[in-house]
Amino acid sequence: MVDLAPEVEGYFAAFGHAFRGLTAVAETESEKELGTGALYHELLRQVTRLEHSFACWQLKCHFSGSFKIDRSESGFPPFKSVMELQNDTVRGEENRFDLPDQNQIREEMIELLLKFKQFPSDLQRTMAERVYFDKLTAKDVFGAYTSPRTLVHAMNDRTGRPYYVVTWSVYDGVVNMPMLYTLVVEDSSDEVSARPRQKSKGRGRKDWLSNLHHDGLPNLMLRADFREFTQNNSSYSLNLTSIATALDEAFDTLHPKQLRRFILGPFYAGGLTDHNEKVQSVLDTVKDHSENWLLTWTMQELQSKEEIPEKRGLWGGAPAKEIFYVNTDDVDCAAQGVSSIERYALVPHGAYQAAFAKGLAEDIFNDYRCYIASGEHILRHV
Repeated sequence: MVDLAPEVEGYFAAFGHAFRGLTAVAETESEKELGTGALYHELLRQVTRLEHSFACWQLKCHFSGSFKIDRSESGFPPFKSVMELQNDTVRGEENRFDLPDQNQIREEMIELLLKFKQFPSDLQRTMAERVYFDKLTAKDVFGAYTSPRTLVHAMNDRTGRPYYVVTWSVYDGVVNMPMLYTLVVEDSSDEVSARPRQKSKGRGRKDWLSNLHHDGLPNLMLRADFREFTQNNSSYSLNLTSIATALDEAFDTLHPKQLRRFILGPFYAGGLTDHNEKVQSVLDTVKDHSENWLLTWTMQELQSKEEIPEKRGLWGGAPAKEIFYVNTDDVDCAAQGVSSIERYALVPHGAYQAAFAKGLAEDIFNDYRCYIASGEHILRHV
């Protein structure tokens, strides 16, 4: 395969280390820190999909000749790259059919080298393309939008309603960052099309879990409309209050109780990105690609503090509505329309030491729960 430019190799190497560190953080954190067990596994699943996307992008560089990143904002690939990967996935099997298999290409390369004494440059690109499409079709990539999945289907004894824990993901095309949404929502429909089976009793609720995750909302009557809503109302520019309020108004029988948004990024890499002067002044001094990066992520959460009951009367009525809690005592929470915000940073030990030596560690990591990656180990809550 065609060799990549050193800066491209360095970028993918840095992200590879970041993904391994992020996976280690997720695997070593308790369920109390990350939420329910179902959510814990969903986070890992999304990281795996994103990691596969990066592996495919790296392979594509070997025959496409170029690769772009959002240097000044997110440090992630631009939205166009995500769409190209999706389009390649759609036509992946067709392209694999048109290309020789890897064994045939390898034999032709050997023949060209030994028999004709020619370097197989064109066959190298063909091999790179074949390997790319083979890998691309092997697993799911992180797409521009992934339809909702129901992780938990349970019953709340106090309200007498089923409730769902639903998740979906997007790659925002404006900020060029992947995001994962999770929603806890109650359903007061007269006829819920999929009733959960009883598994165990807890305080104030009965828990049911289906054997398989639902591809969509368990309520079949609302599934298509809910999917359309999430597809149209998941951009980064919308705060969680706007999304939850719109959902509450769009569906009279769905009652959002908690909405979370995990925003992965920005990503910083020495010698490549330039969206934070202090961070770059540290990373640019660290030459080892395994040590000169920084990955941040944010968790925003919005909770319902009260439900206004449904009103019925001779002259009309009104459906039940949620009152959401926005923490106005916190400037960031008030500005972003959320109940709470948590910021995290994952940084290699070498980069953290460089920041400490420059006297910038406190300035850079002051607002973050910081994890330091040291070899195969993660130092937590620094």
